Amino acid sequence: MLDGMKRTLVAIVAIVAIAAISAGCSLESVGGLSEQQVEPDPAVSIDVASAPAPHSELADVIEEVVPSVVNVRVTAVSLDDLGGIQEGQGEGSGVVIDDEGIIITNNHVIAGATDVEIVFNDGDSYDGAVIGTVPENDIAVIRIEPDEPLEAIEIGDSDSLRLGDDVIAIGFPLDLGGTPTVTRGIVSAQDRDITLGDGPVDGLRGLIQTDAAINPGNSGGALIDSAGRLVGINTAAANAGSAENIGFAIPISTALPIALEIVEDPPEERAYLGVSIRDMVPALAAQLGLDADTKGALVMGIYPDSAAESAGIERGDVIITIAGEEIVSTDDVNDVLRDHSPGEEVDVEVLRDGDALTIELELGQRPTTLG
Repeated sequence: MLDGMKRTLVAIVAIVAIAAISAGCSLESVGGLSEQQVEPDPAVSIDVASAPAPHSELADVIEEVVPSVVNVRVTAVSLDDLGGIQEGQGEGSGVVIDDEGIIITNNHVIAGATDVEIVFNDGDSYDGAVIGTVPENDIAVIRIEPDEPLEAIEIGDSDSLRLGDDVIAIGFPLDLGGTPTVTRGIVSAQDRDITLGDGPVDGLRGLIQTDAAINPGNSGGALIDSAGRLVGINTAAANAGSAENIGFAIPISTALPIALEIVEDPPEERAYLGVSIRDMVPALAAQLGLDADTKGALVMGIYPDSAAESAGIERGDVIITIAGEEIVSTDDVNDVLRDHSPGEEVDVEVLRDGDALTIELELGQRPTTLG
């Protein structure tokens, strides 16, 4: 029996030794199995391309167009629910259509703007002046005074577009800053009519529909064809909650004649006081401590950098005469201003804390951004 146990033990030791050898291990004479000894792996070889991939033809087209697409940054004013004036910042896009500084954009980009800054892709910036708008077509034209001729975009033919043609939207969406954003799609539909939820008009007609992404800030930017020619002015996107990849652009065949008409025949100058007003009613008169039968135009707010602000008219004043003409309603203020020109000096009589006060001021020019 003892001999049998010895033979069994020898067999077990032999099996362990064979297993250790096959696993790449060695047995020490003292201490049993040694630590595993692993042969090093061969060095990993990674191939790195010696030259970049060739650029696409589309990249070359976009490179030519980008200098003609600008970021339009505005400081704008709007009326709150009580008729007071609030100021804020916004931005959109625009397209250079003339090398001397004519830029086309959307009316809703510059609506209410008191200050317009045009920023180019290379970082250059200029003060912009809105020379005219056509709100019903959502078109506005801005002029800048560049230091040297600009790169104007090549105008295409939107009427020749067909369903499925490639188009590219270029603009400055979502306040991302820096270089413009480029999105690609096709002409999804033509001659679309859309309804707008707010703004000066109910809707727009005859638009190009595309699945190229158009986001807030893209408005006023370029929709180009595959050759880099301007075929549309991006204007709107469908409600994100109800649709995806549906955006709209004003065909250049519609936008360009409007822009050229604005440039050739700018809107007539109109005198501007620079106040937000409402009719006086007995309830308002009582709040101001005035007689219930007080008539006039109550000043609800003062536009910044306006004639009213410079002259010292204040919120809460009640305008009762302008240039000697009696004011009993807001319509009277507009009627009187139509009879005067920017730069004229007039006396404005107001009630302030119940006392009559005459203020002399020089009428300004009504900003085109206020319609």
